[in-house]
Amino acid sequence: MNAVAGAASAGQDSLTIRVALADARVCAVRISSTRATHLSRLFIGRPAQEAPLLAQRIFALCGVSHRLVAARAIASARGKPICARRNREETTALLAERLCASLRSNMILALQAGAGTMDLDLIRPVSELLSLARELYCEALARSERESVDAEAARSLIGEICAKGRDLSLRTPRASASRFPFEQVEKEFAGSESFTVVAPDPLGDADDDEVTQGIRANGASFAANPSLAGRAPETGAFARCWARTDFSKGALAARFEARMIDIAECFAKLEASETDAPTFYAFSPSPGEGFAAAETSRGRLYHWTRLCTDDRIEDHHIVAPTEWNFHPTGPFIEALLGATMEPDRAERRITQLAGLFDPCVPFRVEVREHGHA
Repeated sequence: MNAVAGAASAGQDSLTIRVALADARVCAVRISSTRATHLSRLFIGRPAQEAPLLAQRIFALCGVSHRLVAARAIASARGKPICARRNREETTALLAERLCASLRSNMILALQAGAGTMDLDLIRPVSELLSLARELYCEALARSERESVDAEAARSLIGEICAKGRDLSLRTPRASASRFPFEQVEKEFAGSESFTVVAPDPLGDADDDEVTQGIRANGASFAANPSLAGRAPETGAFARCWARTDFSKGALAARFEARMIDIAECFAKLEASETDAPTFYAFSPSPGEGFAAAETSRGRLYHWTRLCTDDRIEDHHIVAPTEWNFHPTGPFIEALLGATMEPDRAERRITQLAGLFDPCVPFRVEVREHGHA
């Protein structure tokens, strides 16, 4: 399940984006959330070894990422770092899920751009690629648990994934390249309304210490509403790749290009076996505590844990990308405020912008004229 306008319904985790227009300009934005940011309480009192799989089951949309980051937080709290071989296998799993999630989000944008009329011949090859990526991360996770692995079988699967990416023109990280089936999205975004497009304030590994301090000091309140003093940090593909995008075509086009660059980099890292490079960031702030982070499709994901002496979880907090990007003073609202657009196209454009920020829950957009109930 991914986040699309109209997908949110009563009783489920969701975001509601309420926008007011005055003279065809966005004058106010309010985001309300029913997203359950307290689910990490489910970890408390459980044996530490249960946390990674529990995280994968609870946060299924990016379950592999949650599983691997939770595992590293636990390992750091125990003072037992994860070995290099397992890091290599699980970096492959992380990259495969990141590729899968980004392609899935792009397909939703493509289906919206095609008004639901896209030919099955356009959808099928991407669906096949998604299936292969899922197979790869499942295989990589299984290999990480074994003492010996069949490296050749893994390389064969990666080779098949990269070949399909090449066939779909997904290996070329430029907006001018033909990217079947995403040409329609690029054409529509190139002529879109004037959302603000500026260099983001990227959330990165240099911020890990401050994020750790925020979690330790404020726990659940920081996890639900994270902030760094004097900043409105953004995380995700645009935060990682913005410097290589073309701002001249507007915010939607630049953000879509950043995601395509990020997708191309996933292919390149898988093909080049660049899985020895640091991908997970983990340390122990104090005895019995563990902190870990990793870059996922949607952005930087954090887990922090504290263990009891019997190796059960005393406390656990998770800070997800959605809480940064859709913060009440965050980058999504900054990108919206002041934008000009035709009222009859406002809901579509705002939905597209939200889709590029890619929340991990469904969302809906409500647009009204300023002063109207």
